[in-house]
Parts: sequence; structure tokens; C-alpha cells
Amino acid sequence: MDNIITILKSLNLIVGVTTVLTGLDKYISNPSRNSPLYISTAIIIVGPVEDMLTNQFVTNLSSKDQEAYELIDQTTSLIFLILLSLVIKEL
Repeated sequence: MDNIITILKSLNLIVGVTTVLTGLDKYISNPSRNSPLYISTAIIIVGPVEDMLTNQFVTNLSSKDQEAYELIDQTTSLIFLILLSLVIKEL
């Protein structure tokens, strides 16, 4: 099971980085369209930013770990959905 999780983490990292870099490249090539920037930002928010916040706050709290995780998870999910809604609005 650990091997499968390691493979999935690696694939997520590769696909995420590729998607973000492609989105940023498309935005730089055509700054009049914000969709690639919104998508790239959304991926960054629910990926490394969420992981960083979870690691920073959840590990430093003792009795409210679950609440802290839920707060981080719901906040980053909300930001993700707002950014994706901006993409849809732009289309």
C-alpha cells in the first residue's frame, strides 16, 4: 500500500507542476485571458499551500487538530471553488 501511495504522490506532483507551468505560460502568452492564471492559482492553493498550512497549524495544536484541519481544508476548498468559478465566468 505504501508503494501505491508513493506512486500517486509522485504522479500528483508531476501532473500538478506541469499543469501550473502550462497555465502560467499560457497566461504570460495571452494576459487578456485570466483563466490559466486562475486554474494555476487554484492548484497551488489546494496543493502546496494547503499542505503547508496543515503541517504548520495542525501539528502545533494538541486538542483541536481535527478542527484546525477542517478549517484549513474548508478554507482552501472555498478558494479553489471561487477561482474555478471565475474561470467559468470568463468563458
